[in-house]
Amino acid sequence: MGKSSIYMRAAEKMNATLLEREQEHEREKEKEREQEQQQRKSKGKRYRDMRRSRTIIQAEQLDILYGCYFKDPNPGKHEFEQISEWVHLPKKVVQIWFQNMRARERKESSFLPHSSSRRPRTHLSCLQLSILQSCYETCAHPNAMECEAIGTELNLPLKVVQIWFQNTRAKEKRWRLQQEKMVNGLRCLHFNM
Repeated sequence: MGKSSIYMRAAEKMNATLLEREQEHEREKEKEREQEQQQRKSKGKRYRDMRRSRTIIQAEQLDILYGCYFKDPNPGKHEFEQISEWVHLPKKVVQIWFQNMRARERKESSFLPHSSSRRPRTHLSCLQLSILQSCYETCAHPNAMECEAIGTELNLPLKVVQIWFQNTRAKEKRWRLQQEKMVNGLRCLHFNM
């Protein structure tokens, strides 16, 4: 009985020591994590401190900037210097304002429908597509007269028929090249085995 209680106390002591070590190890890990977080935060703060504060442009300055922009949206170096003197802002601020305006204009124009010079996309019916496909299988390179005849039959403009044939040939060519790459890849794989 005495012997087993000694073993029990030794085991308890050993467990307590191991538990203490484990807890100490966890505390050290936690400290390291906190230090890493602090370092990351201070790096981010340093970066934010390095950035220039945002420039507030007054209404009078904006009037001048817009006037200059509508005259020339992409001025040269000397024009930027002149404009920055007129608006009493650093040249870099003026350049960035112009960049942002051009980007905003491009973004807005991308939401507008395409210009009237471009014709709307033609949507082909299943019947038109199947007829075009069978014509393609007969002759992949029809001449202008053949395209016109097909267009008349399908009630499609000549240009639409010609472009459909061009696109179909291009798709077929891409598909063939893809197949060749796959076959060559398999050959290389087989050869290396």
